[in-house]
Amino acid sequence: MKSFLFAVVACAGVAGSAFAGNIAGTGSTSLYGRSYAVTSWNINADATGSSAAIFGAEGMTFFGGKLYVSHDHNGNRANGRLVSYVTGPTGLLSSPTATAMGNGPAGVFGPEGVTVNTSGSGYGSFASGASTKIVGMDSRGTGAFGVFDTAVAGSNGSSIAADSTLDDIAFVGSVDKFGCVQEVADPLGGPDSAVFRYYDKNTMAPEASAFAIPAGSKGVTVVSAAFAASLTGFGVSTSQALLFVTEFDGFAFYDTNGNAVGPALTLSDYATFTEFESVAVDEVNNLIFLGDEAGTDVHVVQVPAPSAIGALALAGLVASRRRRG
Repeated sequence: MKSFLFAVVACAGVAGSAFAGNIAGTGSTSLYGRSYAVTSWNINADATGSSAAIFGAEGMTFFGGKLYVSHDHNGNRANGRLVSYVTGPTGLLSSPTATAMGNGPAGVFGPEGVTVNTSGSGYGSFASGASTKIVGMDSRGTGAFGVFDTAVAGSNGSSIAADSTLDDIAFVGSVDKFGCVQEVADPLGGPDSAVFRYYDKNTMAPEASAFAIPAGSKGVTVVSAAFAASLTGFGVSTSQALLFVTEFDGFAFYDTNGNAVGPALTLSDYATFTEFESVAVDEVNNLIFLGDEAGTDVHVVQVPAPSAIGALALAGLVASRRRRG
């Protein structure tokens, strides 16, 4: 059964209007032995107001109660627009606002990955109370990092050339650096592998060393150690953790030193999962957003609060002991 929600909103810097995503399906998915509700929102028309222009959550980040979504720059896609949603406590993708970003190295800036520098200094930082700035990574053309001010349509200042093999970007506050997902080609022509590499927050220069992450990784977001530990049931040795998604339904946590937190999963139990390219988390409301580029969906997974997850695990352990007794 499908239900549809449409809302027309004004779009700064974009001719016409955009429609709110509609609910494309509901169901559940299993994470570390427990089942959680999923709501899928189709966002195809939200960048331009037309379903003819594909918009598929290639880049995504959550900040200040809003989910920011981007797609690459092709004219038949988002065409350089960033769309923000107010999500609320249940992940409702409401009040979509599409804003045109400025020019990038290939003509239109359409980030494959977006993040927010929350440190107050360095590339893309902004003062408390100022409008949010989005740091984007566009691997098309020569590739570039760019800063987009969400209050100024068409802005894209301080572009810096980047490696075109990058797939996503996140600001990791506990190490005070940016980090990027990077594809690594096999010199013998075999399948590509992937690494996570840190970047200096002031110069955006890459560090020489990087750590291996699941092959096919496309999206990354930063969560607290408590969130990762509660969901996986495994301890985390660093104050924050990294959540990676791979192109074909992979899902894995690592600490910020590159150690795996629990096993990697394949989320194949929910029929509409197609191609993960991005991920974001709202820890206040315990929501995981999975960006599905090919499906033009954002899948919202509702997980219990960390304390509730702990209680569920304890209840299961007690029940198991009772059955054995």
